[in-house]
Amino acid sequence: MSILSRNITIVIIILILVVLAGYLVWIRSKLAPVATPQVQITPTIIPTLTLAPLPTASPSATPTLTKGQKQASPTAKPK
Repeated sequence: MSILSRNITIVIIILILVVLAGYLVWIRSKLAPVATPQVQITPTIIPTLTLAPLPTASPSATPTLTKGQKQASPTAKPK
């Protein structure tokens, strides 16, 4: 038996299996009972409690002054 005829035999077997699988799927679709229409369910919206964002403190580059305070200017210190 030559390699060429062995390859042809393998290809023919694969083709027969593909045709057989297609036929079985076709028969199944013909014999399957007709599906009844399903009732569509509409989702109900449930209100949820949402929290407001909490105020957060962020560092400031310049300190804030209260009423009556003077701003101190930075002075260079000699070495």
